[in-house]
Amino acid sequence: MDTLTIDLFGRGMGPLHRAGLGGLACTLTQLDWPGSEWSLDGEGRRLTLHWPGGLPGARPFFERLYDRAFGLKDGMIDLPGAYGRTGIRPEIQAELQRGMTLTILQFGPNRKAKSKTPKIVQYDVDDQPLTVEHQDLSDYTHRSAWRDLLTSKGAVAEMAVIPGTIAPGFVQRHVAHASTTIQQPPGHAIALHFALVGTISLAVGQGGKGVLIIPDVKDLREYVRRRPSLNPREARECHVANPADAALQAQIRLRASEAGLSARVARCQAVLFSGTPWNSKQKTRTAVIDVDPFESDLDLFGEALSMASLKPRVVEAKPEKKGDPPRRFWAGGTVRALIAENLAHHRKWFEDFRSLVVGPDGKTDDQRVRQLGFEREGLRKMIERPWQDQGEETLVIAIHQAMSQCFGKIWEDSGKDTTTFQNRYDRQMERWRLAFAHAKTADDVRGGLSEIWGRAGQVPMLMEAWRKLLPILCRDDRWQLNRDLALLALSSYRSSRKKDNGEGESPSPPREHD
Repeated sequence: MDTLTIDLFGRGMGPLHRAGLGGLACTLTQLDWPGSEWSLDGEGRRLTLHWPGGLPGARPFFERLYDRAFGLKDGMIDLPGAYGRTGIRPEIQAELQRGMTLTILQFGPNRKAKSKTPKIVQYDVDDQPLTVEHQDLSDYTHRSAWRDLLTSKGAVAEMAVIPGTIAPGFVQRHVAHASTTIQQPPGHAIALHFALVGTISLAVGQGGKGVLIIPDVKDLREYVRRRPSLNPREARECHVANPADAALQAQIRLRASEAGLSARVARCQAVLFSGTPWNSKQKTRTAVIDVDPFESDLDLFGEALSMASLKPRVVEAKPEKKGDPPRRFWAGGTVRALIAENLAHHRKWFEDFRSLVVGPDGKTDDQRVRQLGFEREGLRKMIERPWQDQGEETLVIAIHQAMSQCFGKIWEDSGKDTTTFQNRYDRQMERWRLAFAHAKTADDVRGGLSEIWGRAGQVPMLMEAWRKLLPILCRDDRWQLNRDLALLALSSYRSSRKKDNGEGESPSPPREHD
């Protein structure tokens, strides 16, 4: 046997296989592999490998292919097929490697390091120096995975063993029973090996979680052209809040790579790997999201992605030891994570906004409220964009106008004393927030709204557009959405005074019509 054909839609080819076959096609293209040794059919569906020398030629062919495809450079994993002609910046390469160690390459023996001391990559963001660490590798499993494809005599085997250390989720049922090993045809095994190239992996937050993004490849030629666009373009894009955030960002990058992006690679899976209470050392697939957004959802997420106040930011903390320089690290927000999660599931972008205010125990969380202060400007921009439901927009504006009038009265009642006003402002905001956060029924939500509007007096938006409000306020099946909108309005409210500190806005008498 001197040829092997792998069909993108062959029997048993799942999403990970197809992404891996796309990675193989990308690798052969970027390496300028001799055209006599591989080919694609006219449909971009079948990839055929040809190796010279008949049966004895299989071993040197695959050894050479895997050595060049799964490279090492300066102690970092180097995947030419994933990076394209322009290559990739060292800090992004290091971040992607960190993601791999939390997903496909999470098993320690999969990676051989030269020493226990990590290497450091330095880079600048907004004129601030930052560093990212990575293992100084000398080898990793994929470089020798070609051995599983061959028999002891060097011929291509009829079936190849698929260890869980190569393909997440492929787990032998019991190590004491050889019959429980997972085996697949060699073409499928090669596709799984090259999934390291065809997918992207990123760390999620700072809690040791990772996300694996698996594009739904439907045309190998198209994927070869678009694969480099999946990679983050700057270090900030490597810091994602959740799997949905990572998937939608990748889809935004794909769409931006060319006009009129088809749906051939728009859909993808996002697989979350994290520790579990019964196994904290090994990362397990704890969530899988099939992300296939509408074009309008990508537009909305693209706007959220461009807002500076919703992006991860560099935070400076005090040094752990006296005399050391300040520590700088990335800190993410909570709003964009919620938006991404909702859009990935085709929900309204603000749904479950209450979770950004209330902790797991059901009580309001002051730390979460303070965090929203950093993202208030982003919330303002989100509510200022066109709404699909005019009733929802009317509700938010009516609450803002009522708040403005209430605080105007408080300002007058406090004798225009800033300290007194601020204390009363904080107490009033807390009362409103508690009322909505703890609302359990549609009547509770309507009661909270009535209290705000009744205290304010005549609210212009209510007088002008009350007919738009009635349909959403009278539907008891959407009271939770109304509660989320009310909390969104409270969190996005902006007084007339400009920001004077890093924790949000200092309250002052608002404008008559905010």
